[in-house]
Formats: sequence, structure tokens, C-alpha cells
Amino acid sequence: MHLKLLQKVFIFFVGAILPLNIFAVENNIKRYDRKLITEFDFSVIDTLSKEKSLLQADSLKMVGSDSLSSDSTAKEKPLFETMIEYNCDDTIVFSLTRQSVFLTKNAFVKYGETELKAYYIELDLEKKEAFAYGIQDTTGNFIFTPEFKDGSEEFTCKELKYNFDTGKGLVNEVITEQEGGFVHSEITKKINDKVFYLRNGKYTTCNHPNPHFYVKMTKAKMIKDDKIVSGPLHLVLEDVPLPLGLPFAMFPFSSSYSSGLVIPSYGEEQQRGYNLRGGGYYWAINDYMDLKITGDIFANGSWGTYVESKYKTRYRYSGTFATEYHFNKYGDKGLSDYYETTDFAIRWNHSQDAKANPYRTFTASVNVSTTNNDRNNSTSINEITNNQKQSSISYSKKWADSPFSLNASLRHSQNSRDTTIALTLPSMSLSMTQIYPFRAKGKSTDLRWYDKVGISYSSKLENTINTKESKLMSSSLQKDWKNGYQHSIPITTNFKLAKDLTLSPTLNYQGVLYSRSIRKSWDPDADGGDGDVKIDTIQGFRYAHNYSTSASLSLSPKIYGMYTFKETSKVAAIRHVMTPTISVSYTPEIGVPRSKYYRTYYDENKKEDVEYSIFEKGVYPTPTGAQESGSINLSLDNNIEAKVRTANDTTGVEDMKKVKILESLKFSTSYNMFADSLNWSDIRMTGRTKLFNKKLDLNFNSTVSPYKLGEINQKIDEFGPRLTNASIDVGFSLSAKDLNPNTKGGEGDDKQAEVWRDPRYVDFDIPWSFSVDYGWTYSKPSNRKNITQNLGLTGQITLTPKWAVSFSTGYDFTDKEVTSTQFTINRNLHCWKMSFNAIPFGTYQSYNFMINVDSSILQDLKYEKKQSWQDVQF
Repeated sequence: MHLKLLQKVFIFFVGAILPLNIFAVENNIKRYDRKLITEFDFSVIDTLSKEKSLLQADSLKMVGSDSLSSDSTAKEKPLFETMIEYNCDDTIVFSLTRQSVFLTKNAFVKYGETELKAYYIELDLEKKEAFAYGIQDTTGNFIFTPEFKDGSEEFTCKELKYNFDTGKGLVNEVITEQEGGFVHSEITKKINDKVFYLRNGKYTTCNHPNPHFYVKMTKAKMIKDDKIVSGPLHLVLEDVPLPLGLPFAMFPFSSSYSSGLVIPSYGEEQQRGYNLRGGGYYWAINDYMDLKITGDIFANGSWGTYVESKYKTRYRYSGTFATEYHFNKYGDKGLSDYYETTDFAIRWNHSQDAKANPYRTFTASVNVSTTNNDRNNSTSINEITNNQKQSSISYSKKWADSPFSLNASLRHSQNSRDTTIALTLPSMSLSMTQIYPFRAKGKSTDLRWYDKVGISYSSKLENTINTKESKLMSSSLQKDWKNGYQHSIPITTNFKLAKDLTLSPTLNYQGVLYSRSIRKSWDPDADGGDGDVKIDTIQGFRYAHNYSTSASLSLSPKIYGMYTFKETSKVAAIRHVMTPTISVSYTPEIGVPRSKYYRTYYDENKKEDVEYSIFEKGVYPTPTGAQESGSINLSLDNNIEAKVRTANDTTGVEDMKKVKILESLKFSTSYNMFADSLNWSDIRMTGRTKLFNKKLDLNFNSTVSPYKLGEINQKIDEFGPRLTNASIDVGFSLSAKDLNPNTKGGEGDDKQAEVWRDPRYVDFDIPWSFSVDYGWTYSKPSNRKNITQNLGLTGQITLTPKWAVSFSTGYDFTDKEVTSTQFTINRNLHCWKMSFNAIPFGTYQSYNFMINVDSSILQDLKYEKKQSWQDVQF
């Protein structure tokens, strides 16, 4: 009777003092036969509110009936080790006997780092458990479903039961994300923070609530941030089970990269047969370096290996190193068409972070391979058609508060068309920037003539060879390589004679150290008795030097012209700027006598003496004394711009826009005052401009020779202007952005530029774009002329939000044939993608069709059909 009365008083008290509809339903308060409420701390009531409720760990104390005879002041262990925070938008129901709290509508509970949101949450204080679920709306869809968060772990589900003390839980229809993948499970049992058991699970990379594809798992074990180990599983596409399954599988995923196998791709070629490509092992060495070793194997016995490593140290350097080796067999062994090839390639890219060292840098860009490596082994049309390869490794050092700097490099260039290779190993230079020895430190105004005297220094050491690829390894450093050392000391100054008139005298010293010299003589018995030049090489270091001086006087004013239109005209004004330049230079005859480094021999066939330099086979030209010379250089540059009226701004002030009509139109020539004939040089014209809001890029140039040609196509001293060279290059680009500014992408967009450069790149946000390039070249240095014309066209058309077509083609008007052409069709399938790339005709005719998952996690889940240019033509 007393207990019943106490319950009613408690219900009235809570309902009276709380602003919420917080009440305890009498039917929910059940009598415990062996427990009586003997003490209740009503301070907990004060903490309840609609916005936020805090339940202190020691606010509620339950004492058994037998505790009346014991020490009631004994301190008991609190129900929770930390504070519970909870609230909701509708009703909070507190059950005293069950020691439970019921929260309805947008309920929220937080215990330490664990958070739970749902439509309904039941919090059992005695068992330290929470039960949560959502509700269905009028359409039958579940809303306000439980959202669970424990530290970095987050997921949503339909129903959830969780124990705050043990960390275990039981979850129905959960969806969680694991490193780019999504795990769906009908029933999930949470063992601890790392281990989960799944029944009737799905693994997919599709972020749709009803995924378009998934791997159906009957039962599985998931280890957070590590892997999923599954029992029997099969693939489901658009809710249709496919006959593709496995008895067990493992899906690794990790926030940090890890080692593992690389799955090969399957293919077939006509010449080398069935193949597996790209299979191997990836080794995550540490956080700064990795290593991938893969290989190719073909049915006819051909094979290839690839080794690639990436490395990076933050704020210091980063790079990639890759090498490959191939052994290929072609034809049938024992027949005349059988042959074998071996190819290799080395690629290395290294860059230093700008913050690493302000005075020392090291960079590398290496691309070396055998001539036929790309043709025999590459599947990229860009690599196959590239005939030029270049490499450079460089080191530079500057000294603080010093004008000196040191540079060392290795250079390589290779032409796969004629197998020539040029190698410079090493190339070292020491230089000093210009200093002013007679100028006071910090002085920059009121300079006298001696303050403008500047001295600089430069030196270079090189060892080079230019040979065929097959002869490189057998070359002799002493006989075949060219090497030497060169340095120079220029002294310059200038005098301002007038506003646009400047006098610039110079004095230069040059010295060269050679490792060998030559002597030429006539051998009457050579060439079958017809006689020929005999060249003897003399090994040993020899130093040659010379000095020269010159002076130049230049005048470069600017002349402005302006034409103004009426105020009603769209064009406000046109301005023409002319920049004529006149310079006169003179070099006196001074220096070491020419006979010191030059010799002659008598050519009996030509019946004349032939002069030659004893260092003409050296890496640097022979330093010679200057011959008296003088020239007058003339040039005229033109620039034309217009001011166009635009709409008035909000203040009513008329706004003007500057438009370039002609960026540059330059004419130049020179006259040699001391030549006995052919005094005038060729007249050169260059021009460039951009029109139609920079959509049309125009470049043109020409060369006119002022002299006629003789009978054997040599210039003669007779005036007769003739066009020897001319070229026009036109580039036009247009996109939807240009016509509709609200369209994504367009001019200046990096993605748009990528679309034009690589037709396989697709941006589905751009409705269309294209670029046209036309080049015309005329050449007639003699009586024979040569004209070439080329047209190039690239573009992309987005037919629908999901379909896109990109293409690249061209036409050679000289050969009257279409140049390398390729097109690509792409289909965005949300979590899948489909692509078809083809080169429909030509030497490298090929195609590739692929439909695959649009995620690197399941990159091997794909279907691919391809045929390379080495296969049967389709």
C-alpha cells in the first residue's frame, strides 16, 4: 500500500515540475518481489529538459530490501563510468522500476565517444543497453533510422541493440563504409570495436541505397580497417544473381597502403598468342617507398618483366623509378621468318621540394629505351608514334651571398627512326653573375660611367658522343668521344647618350682546352688512286685562346597613332604603336693571329689550297681573332589595339574594354658594311594575334631573300626579291562555355584543356567542345619548292548526361591521307563505366572495349575485349 502511494506521488511530482510531457506510465512500473525503493535522489529530475538531459552516474541508487539492516551510507559503484547525454523532440518516458528511459522522435544518446540517433531509443540503465529503431513513412520507406557513431566508426541501420559496457551489439540491415567500399548486412553481430560477424551480407562500391551490383555473402567476418573474410558468395547485377561465385574470398581494405598480389589481365595476340599481362606482387616497403614487380607471359614463349618503385619524403623529394625488359619471339621456329628480339627501357623522374634547400637542387627526367621497345611492347598509340626521347639529370648549387653557381648535368637524346643517340656525360659549368667592381655597395642612382662596368664569368666542361645505338657500348672514350673545357670573361658597359639612344661597348676573352688536335694532308694513293684527304689525330691537351672587342649603338623609340570614332560607335578608338629599332655594331680586327690555329693543304683535284682548323673535330669551335666587321640592324614592330564600349556599370560610368587586333607584326633585316658582296641579309617577317575573344590563335611568318639565284642555285649579287620560306598556323577552339557562361568547364578550365589533349579523357559536365588546328608551310630555298598542309581536329560531344564521345583525327594534304585517328565512346553507369576506344584504320589499327567497376578497390571486376595493332586486322 505504501509502495503504491509512493508511485503515485512520484508520477504527480514529475508531471508537475517538468515543462515537457515527461511522465511515467503506471503500467510500465512493475513491482520487483525482492526489491523495494528505499532511496531516490530527486536531483536527477532537475537535470531533465526537452533540449538536453544529463544523467549523472551516481544520481540513481537502487538498494535491495535486505540493505535496510546494513550500512545505508556505504558507497556503491555507479551504474555508468561517465555521463550519459540524451534528448529528443517529442517525449521522454522514465521508468523507475525498470530503470529505463524511453525517447521518441529524433532521439539522441551520447555516452563517452559513442553516439546514437534514431526515431525511437530505449535506454536500459541497469543492463547498460540501448535499443533503437526507425519508422515507416506513408510511402513505406524507413525514416529516422538509427545512426551509430563510435569514434571513427559510423553506420546506419534499421534496428540496433547495443551494450555500452561490453561494446557488443546486434544490428539489423546495417550499411557501413570501409575505405571506399560499402558493406550491407541483414544481421550483424558486433563483437568489439574491430570484429563483426555478418549474415546475408553484401559488399559493393556503389553508394546507392539499393546498389546496382554487389557480391552476395551468406556469412562473413569483417575486421575493421583490415579485411572481410567471406564464406560462399556470388555476384549480383541489378538484383539478378549471376553464375559467378566462389566458395570463399577475402576483400582487403586498409586506410594505409599494404602489400599484396597484382592480378594479371588476360588477352590474345596473333603473333605471340594467348597472354597474361601485368601480374605480380606489390610490396609496401614503408611509408616512404614501395615496389611493384609484374610480368607478362605469352603462349609462344615471349615474356617481359617490369619493376616500378615510388618514393617520397615530405618537404624533401619525391620520384618514380621504372625499368622493363622484354624477350619476344616472332614467327615459327625453324622457318625463315623466325626471329627473336630483346628490348629494355629505363624511366626515372625525381623532383626536389622547393622548401628542401634554397641553395641546392637535384632533378632527374630519364627516358631511355631500345629503338623498338615501344613498337614491340607498348599498347599506347602516343608512345608508339613518338620517335624522340630525351633525358636529363641535373644538379645545381648556389653559394649564399656569392655570385658563383655550379651546375652539373647528364643529357641524352634518341631518335628511334634512324637509331641515332646523342649522349653528354658529364656537362659541368661554373659561372659568376655580373658584378660591378667599381660601384659602391648599395649604390643604384647617380651612376657614373665606371659604375656601369660589369664583369661576368662562365666556364663549361663537356664530354659528348653522337653515334648509332648499336655502336654506343663499343665506343672508345679516347677516339669516339669529344671532350673539352671552355671559359669566357665578358666585360660590358653602356652609356645613355639620349633618351632612346644607347652606346654599348664590350670586351670578351675566350679560352678552350682541347684533348686532341688534327692534321690534314693530301694522300694521292687514297680512294683507288684518285686521291683524298688524310686526317691524323694527335692526342694530348692543347689550350687555345682569343679576345675580341666590339661596340654597338642602338636607337629604339616608340611612335603612337590614335584614331577616335564617334561617341555612338561601338568602337571608341584604335591605337597603333610602332617600335622601330636601329642599331649599329662595329668589331675591329683584333686578336690572336689566325695562322696559330689554322693550317692549309693542297687539294690536287680542286687545284687549290684548303684551309682547316686543327681543332675542327673538337667539342667547341676554334677561338679565332675577330675580323673587321660592322653591321646595321633594322627592325620595325607594330601593335594595334582597339577600345570597345561595353554596358554601363551601376554608377552610370561608361566601361571600356581593350581588344587586341594585332599583337605583333615585326619586320627585320641587317646590312653588312664590310662585306664585298651580298651585303643585305634576308628580310624576315613574323606576326601573331588572337581574335574572337582569344578563340582564334593566328601565327604567321615569312622570309624574303633580296638576291637572285645563279645557275647552280647559289646567291648572286643581283637584286631580285624572292620568297624562300613562309608558314601560317591557325588554331580555333570552341566549347559550350563560350556560348553559355553557365555551362561548367570551358576556356581556362584545366579539365577542358585535358579533353583537347587526350581524347580518352571525359568530362561529363561539358556538353561539347572541339579544337581545330591548321598548318601551312611553304619552302623554296632554291628552284624547287615544297608545300605542306596539315589539319587536326579534336573534340568531345556529350550526347546525354551519361553518354560522351571524344575523337582525334587529322588530314595531310600533301600525302592526301587521313592522319592518326582515334575515337572513344564512354558511358557513365553510376558505379560502373563502359568505354570503347578504337583506331579504325592505319598502321596501328586497334580497338578496346571494357566495362568495369568505377572503383580501384574492385578494379579487376571487369569485362574487356580488345585487339591491338599486332593482332589480326578487324
